[in-house]
Amino acid sequence: MIEVKHDPKIKFPEIKVPQYYGDIDDGPNIIRQVNMEGILVPLIRFNNLVITFEMVSSMRLTNNILPTISLEIDDYLELIRILDQPQRDNILYLQILPPFDNAYKKIQLSFYITQTSITGNRVSMSGIYYIPGLYDNVMKPYGILSTYGLFEKISNDYSLGFCSNVSNIEDERYIYNPNKRIDEFLNDEVQFAGGDKHVFTWWIDFWNNINLVDLYQAYNERVSEEKLQVWISDNFKATDTEETKPYKQVAAFSNLPAFVASPLYTPTYTPVLNTVMVTDKNFEIHKIKDDELSSTVIQDGDVHNDIFMNYEYGGEVFGDFDYLSQRACRGMLLNKINSQCIKITSYLPLLGLMKGGYVNVWWYDIDSLISPTTNQDDINTNIDVPQGAETTLNSSESNITLNKTVSGQYYIVNIEYLYTGHRNWEVNYTLSRSAEYIQTLNPPTNETFMKK
Repeated sequence: MIEVKHDPKIKFPEIKVPQYYGDIDDGPNIIRQVNMEGILVPLIRFNNLVITFEMVSSMRLTNNILPTISLEIDDYLELIRILDQPQRDNILYLQILPPFDNAYKKIQLSFYITQTSITGNRVSMSGIYYIPGLYDNVMKPYGILSTYGLFEKISNDYSLGFCSNVSNIEDERYIYNPNKRIDEFLNDEVQFAGGDKHVFTWWIDFWNNINLVDLYQAYNERVSEEKLQVWISDNFKATDTEETKPYKQVAAFSNLPAFVASPLYTPTYTPVLNTVMVTDKNFEIHKIKDDELSSTVIQDGDVHNDIFMNYEYGGEVFGDFDYLSQRACRGMLLNKINSQCIKITSYLPLLGLMKGGYVNVWWYDIDSLISPTTNQDDINTNIDVPQGAETTLNSSESNITLNKTVSGQYYIVNIEYLYTGHRNWEVNYTLSRSAEYIQTLNPPTNETFMKK
């Protein structure tokens, strides 16, 4: 699993929110402001102006390599237009807080606003992750260094934290930044990282940490329930008058009605299929040191029928480490991970789940016409089935059947936070696991075409 090697040292300005007199009258209910700011509504500061929770209409926070943000603000008092109209230099600060203390760090990010439009009272903004110097072009030699050492040094240079699921990488080489932005430079170097059965990727997370992750190891790892414990609180509301008391539970999404008050409840899942027309690759390079051609065959062992072979000549390799073939292996593994995913939606930020981590999914077919009549005894998930699930739920008297094809443990490929207004959240999790562990009631045959 990913471990924190050192914490970030970035200093953020305070977001001071004016305290209203007492609580807020919302018709039949009294809303507590402390339950709103940063928890049920994102806490935002634009330049020197704090955006009150009534002004936030919607927000989208994503993270592929670097966090990005887009939001809609209802500037009904024209505070932005009059007091702090967007200029050429615009920084937005965001905080998302856990609903309880002493469990998780808050999300605290800064963004450079790249686009702003004002139409009447509606202000639309989009921005990219920002820390000083991140987008400067740099020409710098780093000498003989491993990929792990490079990322650790970059994290210190920019006051970022550093996280990884390895302690070192045996891939030392001469590293030089030929006048590229740091993110572009790291994108290039991570492709060459690793070696046999080691493929690496990187990103900056919502907590200002550079993550350098052995993707092959992370994707194939299985985590015990003891390591999947998260702190949660059920049915958190803006009108709660008592302090929220969290409790620990296994991070497991489920659509069971008993979970409906939990942030781990999900009413639906969406299969996502992104197939590419390359399942097998013959990658050839020329080793300058030995003056010979070398071929590497990379295959997706989970594809049995629709096999597409691709040949590519990668170029010339200088030195002992075959960095070009390493890059090709990385691309094939990324294709494999992203080719078959599911998307799960929950309705409150759960800061205990992060990109690169793991979560269990226990999906049940409820009131299905087909599932209760099927025999799933021979179907296995990639982890143990919850105790009592088969005997209690899979019975002729029950309309709830565990779907073992969907259920199991997943690697978290990405997380997207959506604030949809009126104190409503959607958190979309993109999850993946190897097709090796997905068993179906109607498995594919080895015959691609019907023969007459």
